Amino acid sequence: MGLAVQRVSRRWTLLLPGGLFVVVLVIGLLAVQSLERPGTGISRSDAIKVAWEHTGSGAVAVNSADIRHNFRTGLNVRAHSWAWVVTFSGQWRLLCSGHTTDGSCDPTSEWVAIDYYTGEWIASEFSYPAGP
Repeated sequence: MGLAVQRVSRRWTLLLPGGLFVVVLVIGLLAVQSLERPGTGISRSDAIKVAWEHTGSGAVAVNSADIRHNFRTGLNVRAHSWAWVVTFSGQWRLLCSGHTTDGSCDPTSEWVAIDYYTGEWIASEFSYPAGP
């Protein structure tokens, strides 16, 4: 009986550290993987809908809608862990350069940042056209 207990104890002393190592390794890998993925947030189509509401009447098309990690607007707004950044093309009256003879505006773009989790507007900015 004593010999059988010794064999079981010896197996446990080998299996227990090995099992703990595997558990710690799996938890570590899951933690690293979750830092690289945003998890569940609003859908791309919902982000585009919300962003359209913040473009004004000049927007004519969606150029892109990308998920960005640690997005910084450059507008004194804190960085957002995860954000949808939707870029639109169009013509906005406030960006008219006045150098066209027909009074039209130069085509330009605008990005709108939307919080990935809440769908709230973060910031927007126009891309100004180059001069003639």
